[in-house]
Amino acid sequence: MKDLFHKLGLNEKESTAYLELVRLGTCPISKWAKHAKINRSSMYVMLDKFKNFGLLNTFTHNGITHVQAIRMAELTALINDKETEVARTRELFENYLPDLEKLEKTYGITPKVKFHEGKTRVDDMYEEVIKEKSFRSFVNLAKVKAIMPEYFHKIPLELKAQGGTAKELLVRCKEAEEYKKLYNSDKHIIALLPEKILFSSDTIITNQKIYLVGYSQDNVVATEIWNEELAQTQSVLFDLMWSSLKLK
Repeated sequence: MKDLFHKLGLNEKESTAYLELVRLGTCPISKWAKHAKINRSSMYVMLDKFKNFGLLNTFTHNGITHVQAIRMAELTALINDKETEVARTRELFENYLPDLEKLEKTYGITPKVKFHEGKTRVDDMYEEVIKEKSFRSFVNLAKVKAIMPEYFHKIPLELKAQGGTAKELLVRCKEAEEYKKLYNSDKHIIALLPEKILFSSDTIITNQKIYLVGYSQDNVVATEIWNEELAQTQSVLFDLMWSSLKLK
């Protein structure tokens, strides 16, 4: 039954307390708090929320405030009210959407940022990278192979299958040498950085996005920045570094 009240906007603790009131029937707040095992100050906070939601009524008897849950059959009316409110909100949204999009474009330089924490979330991010037709990247493949090993081969293979293009600058290591032997081509140009250039995070630059990936000993986090102007700037800097280094 709690899932019903979750849908109405109550959390687990609030749902438990409300169902206890339904079971008790009309009673003083102190009795309700005792049976629900909630201190009175927290109960008064809940009481205000329940009243605002239309889930209960209060009245005073002999100077003591009593509470009474609405009849459960009346929940139908509350649900109908919520549906009506959602419909009105949707209508307002549709009316204002063109103006909101114009406002959004006014500040087009503002990036949209998404954070990915943990391997599962970063897996999702890499699946987005795989869909890209071209990219540039700074990569430490020793880190990739240790923590995200499936993408050591998956990204270059998918890139080739789609006829995509890429330029990659790799931290010099045995994994990078293996990767270059396997996947270097006219469309997928791979170069190893000089030995003194080291970094433990990756940067992937596409036409519209920048992906920043950081590794710890047993975890991975990433930041996805969606902004075409910033991505173009990073692409120019990448190409400048590519042309200035003696790469092999």
